[in-house]
Amino acid sequence: MTKASEEQTMGPLPMRTRPGSNRVTRLGSFTYIPQPASDETSNGVLAKGGLSITLAATDEDLQDFMQALSVLEGGLSRRWMELEA
Repeated sequence: MTKASEEQTMGPLPMRTRPGSNRVTRLGSFTYIPQPASDETSNGVLAKGGLSITLAATDEDLQDFMQALSVLEGGLSRRWMELEA
C-alpha cells in the first residue's frame, strides 16, 4: 500500500455509543423524532405531512444508523478542512 492510499483509507468506526441527547433529523421528505433519552418506554417517530409512525421494531436500528452517519460526517468534515488548509 502506498503512502497516498494509506492516507485515504478510513480507520474503523469508533464504538457506537448513543449520545445522551438525540436530535430531530430530516430524512428526505420524512422527519425522524428520536426516543427521548429520559423515557425508556416510548419509541422514536417517523413523520411526514402530519402523519406519524411509531418505530417499535426499527427505532434502535435507525438510531444506530444516524449515529454512524454522524461519525462519518464528522470525519469527512475534519478531512475536508485539512485539505483546504
